Amino acid sequence: MPLGILTIAAILQQNGNDVIVYKPKQRLINKKDFTKVARDILKSKPDIIGFSTWCITYAASLLVAQEIKKLAPNIPIIYGGPQASILASETLKNFSFIDFVLAGEADNSFPQFVEELENKIPDFAKVPGLSFRNSSGIIQNNKINGVVSNLDNLPTPAYNLVPKQKWLKLDVGRGCPFKCTYCSTNDFFSKKYRVKSASRIILEMTAAFESQKIKTFGFAHDMFTLNKKFIHELCKKLIDIKNNKGIEFNWTCSARTDCVTEQMLIDMKDAGCKAIFFGIESGSDKIQKSIEKYLDIPKAYLIADICRRIGIDMHTSFILGFPNETKNDIDKTLRSALQLGVNGAFVQISELSLLPGTPIFKANKNRLKFDGEFSNFSFVLCGNEEIELIKNYPEIFSSFYYLPVQTLKRQEIIFICHFINKQSNFRNTLFLLSRFINSDLGDSNLLQLLIKEYKLIISEGRDQNTVASHWIKIINRFINKNRDEIKNPFIDDIFTFEAFSSLLKTLLASWQLINPLITNLKLSGDIIIKPTPVWKIITTNYRLEKIVPSENSWAVNKPRIRKGTYKYLLVAVTETKCKRIRINNREEYLLQSLMKLSFAEYVKKVNTIQNKKETLLWIKKMRRLGIVEFSKEK
Repeated sequence: MPLGILTIAAILQQNGNDVIVYKPKQRLINKKDFTKVARDILKSKPDIIGFSTWCITYAASLLVAQEIKKLAPNIPIIYGGPQASILASETLKNFSFIDFVLAGEADNSFPQFVEELENKIPDFAKVPGLSFRNSSGIIQNNKINGVVSNLDNLPTPAYNLVPKQKWLKLDVGRGCPFKCTYCSTNDFFSKKYRVKSASRIILEMTAAFESQKIKTFGFAHDMFTLNKKFIHELCKKLIDIKNNKGIEFNWTCSARTDCVTEQMLIDMKDAGCKAIFFGIESGSDKIQKSIEKYLDIPKAYLIADICRRIGIDMHTSFILGFPNETKNDIDKTLRSALQLGVNGAFVQISELSLLPGTPIFKANKNRLKFDGEFSNFSFVLCGNEEIELIKNYPEIFSSFYYLPVQTLKRQEIIFICHFINKQSNFRNTLFLLSRFINSDLGDSNLLQLLIKEYKLIISEGRDQNTVASHWIKIINRFINKNRDEIKNPFIDDIFTFEAFSSLLKTLLASWQLINPLITNLKLSGDIIIKPTPVWKIITTNYRLEKIVPSENSWAVNKPRIRKGTYKYLLVAVTETKCKRIRINNREEYLLQSLMKLSFAEYVKKVNTIQNKKETLLWIKKMRRLGIVEFSKEK
């Protein structure tokens, strides 16, 4: 949920306005979906409807707005957020059903717009940042009048308008002083870096804990660690709360590798920081300079080592397909991604996505191509109506296009991105093999090796999206090749655990597309229980809780490893998370007895080890885990 909406909602509430925040519960694919959402929104009989817009959902939001205007032509529709801010004139010019666009930070301007709208003769020229069609039908763009300098003056976002959850995203600051050529953040926030005070952030965290018992937070700020004094103060306050009140808050944030120090990271860890996202983007010094990122890559390796050692998860991102990128530049990026991966970092890589308004977009907008495979990292699934919009307005939907490069074919880039993004599924195995991997690669060309793997997949007629299986084959060959030198007796157990977890997560994504979840069936004797394919029982020779490096401070050799026979249930719960549950022989029997049959038949099948009431509770638990689903048809 965009925090900007919730902050504006809080201001409107203070002004006596009633506010409803609506978020579709499922991905919108066809016209029927857009019409349904439009009708749902109109049920509350709104006086005005506002959309917060992002590049990946812009087409869908326009299709919803179009349906709303058909059903209720007199209700004003206003757009805001990063995408609309950049494309205000283009949006009003091409989509007559959008009445207004409000650019930039709208904490002050949106309430002013609402007040103006209530006047008999509204003067929209008074509203900073507002774009609209004047009485002559000409698009008028008002100048943005600054930003909110003191974020502490803003009310706490109206979290009461969204469903309660186990963790909360906090608006801790805005703006970024850096000028990376591919990024639109600094323009949207007028390049002005700000943070809320440490005291204000603590106030919001403690309020969430007292009202909802929430102790886990995601700090929303693209460059959280720029002000070292601020970080020191915040960490000290959080540590004091932990020591004096016994409340241990956990949180995550985003930063640059050149804006953290070892001592800062140690303080952040002590204060509850669990993970940090670092955008690195390229392993090439030349590309770092051309995109005006200017990061020192060796320092990124050092930061990864520190984060792993002290227990902070490091998440990193890379980009392929910059205009002036050579094969040598790409090879350096791939090496950096692999080096950070074997160092325990979570690594993601994506094809360059050209965002409207950015310098890199302005220089290359006439070279964009569309083939239906989107270049963004968010794996957006679009229906036919969205595709038509995207194809008809390339400059508005540029993030769905790709920039052809001379160095690699499009499908090669897509494969490499898929391949590297599966690396994190095997980070414990790769960490244990890091010495052999670094030695084996030496001065070899990693890009050439990956292109060779890509050609092998194509020649075998396999879908390149099945890269999890390819990773398993490669690692298995590598372990067998170095078997005599590997001193970890538990490497096979860890690899088995990560291999099946990776396969199950991959399977879950496709399973959910073709099997929508049915939740309204109540369990009775004639209800059919069907095992899903997204779980697996594995047997290990060592207790995983004692040997998995990421769960044991990244130690290579554990002094108290437990040998024996251990059984685990693995079940994919999301596309990025696989749950691991240690099970006993009785639970293994219950799981292995699952098949497509009625609940009454299953009760009869397992009645030698548990009664009907126990089986009822157990099956309901398995349904919550996603191990079985219910049906009325056999």
